[in-house]
Amino acid sequence: MKSPASHRPRKIGRKIGLLTGGLLILAACGDDHPAEVFPPYQFADSGQIHLNAATLDVHNDITPGSVPGDISERAPISPVSALHQLAYERLAASGASGTAVFNIRRASILHDAGGMLHGEMDVRLSLTSADGQSSGQAEAHVTRNMLPPMTDGDTDSPAALYNLTKQMTDDMNTELETQIRHHLSHWLVDAGGTPTGAAIESSTLTPPDGSKAATAAGTGTVAASEAATPDSTPPADTPAATAAPASQEPDAIFPTGLGSSGSDAAPVKKMSPPAGVLKLPAKTSSPG
Repeated sequence: MKSPASHRPRKIGRKIGLLTGGLLILAACGDDHPAEVFPPYQFADSGQIHLNAATLDVHNDITPGSVPGDISERAPISPVSALHQLAYERLAASGASGTAVFNIRRASILHDAGGMLHGEMDVRLSLTSADGQSSGQAEAHVTRNMLPPMTDGDTDSPAALYNLTKQMTDDMNTELETQIRHHLSHWLVDAGGTPTGAAIESSTLTPPDGSKAATAAGTGTVAASEAATPDSTPPADTPAATAAPASQEPDAIFPTGLGSSGSDAAPVKKMSPPAGVLKLPAKTSSPG
């Protein structure tokens, strides 16, 4: 007769085998549905917009619950977070003074009837001088509708919300730059803080003959216009133009110069003798 202790190892081994088999089944199920990965959006490839301001502030002005039915917070990357990233990657404060403020005024996603997703983004960029005076502003607004395919599951799935947010932020990337260049063109600088307009005007002009024209900064346009527009009054020391000498060839029609007129015509030769040379015959008395 076997002792009860001899059966314990078999029971323990059987339980371990069942547990291991269950883990394998779970792992197989996990391989059928791998975890979704949602990488962060990228905007650095679009280049930076340098603003004539010393600091850049990004503010979220959205009040929670202000848009009924908003499900944007369920997105793997919320529209608000995407706009924060857009502002810090595309905008740069490269000036010596003043402040640039990027206000996020709306970033919502609604799940409409029929599975349609409706997204909106609304931002404003304002520039203020060092003394707090408003210098200018630009606003950008985008909307996007998307009907995800039902084969992907629920239309408000994380993947659908991720894709809609990306499409809206890409639209905002383009629209924001367009509005900035239209409304704030005078407040754009290069990476060193130099206004872009002044950088063009200070370029040195080179005449066609290859000689260097010494042009002061900011006067290149004036120098070019002066070179293109000659003075209508000649200088005092410029000699007057002289008439071309008359041809020495005789005129084929008027060889002696007769018939010519004008200040540059040859002097008219007088063909008649001077007065008093020709005399009438003396009057004689008739015979009586």
